Amino acid sequence: MLNNTEKECIQLITTIIYIIWLARNNKIYNQKDTPVQVALGKAIPILQDYQNNSCLINIDSNRPTTSNNRHNKSWSPPHRNFLKLNVDAHLKDDGHWGLGLVLRREDGRCVGAATKVVQGMNDATLAETRGFHEALSWVKTLHLTKVIIEMDAEVIVRAVHRKAFPRSRWGLIAKQCVRDFERNNDSQLCRQGNSAAHDLARWAFSEPNRYWNTNYPKCILHHITKKICAM
Repeated sequence: MLNNTEKECIQLITTIIYIIWLARNNKIYNQKDTPVQVALGKAIPILQDYQNNSCLINIDSNRPTTSNNRHNKSWSPPHRNFLKLNVDAHLKDDGHWGLGLVLRREDGRCVGAATKVVQGMNDATLAETRGFHEALSWVKTLHLTKVIIEMDAEVIVRAVHRKAFPRSRWGLIAKQCVRDFERNNDSQLCRQGNSAAHDLARWAFSEPNRYWNTNYPKCILHHITKKICAM
């Protein structure tokens, strides 16, 4: 429940005032009465949702913003008999986002890659969530059961692990993704940047909405070759 702190008392009072205002509007504009207990019963869930959202936003705002630091991470192999699917998103000047997905075995060999371009949006978290959604759809299409999905969007990974989602577009999509994700009990989600997925997300505008299981785009060849040679 709520801690009895001055800040949270103020938040609770503000939430109750907001609930009263909503009930007043419902009466004036919709001619509907809202019982006091029903109105007050909504206050705590709304406040908890706000606090969860604020926590997630703070996590996201504290994340390093330099793309080189986020993406220059060495690829590590998945568990034995698992595949690893790296996902990333890249914003173009016209507001569209390119998504890059790279699927590899434990020996570093690439067994699939995909690109997708989604309509313009200013919300990077929403774009990353769309990438998570595309990853799950692809895993389902390929009938894979043991997959580790990696992405560098810490706010999404934390939300999924905590099962605490804000009432926003990305929160709604992520919540739906979790339902699909939990049906695949062996799959995992973790946070890690990856240069191959990042470069493929940039390449998505050159070859949008494509799938490869051979003859991979040149932008990821050196990542794949380098990792196989190092194994």
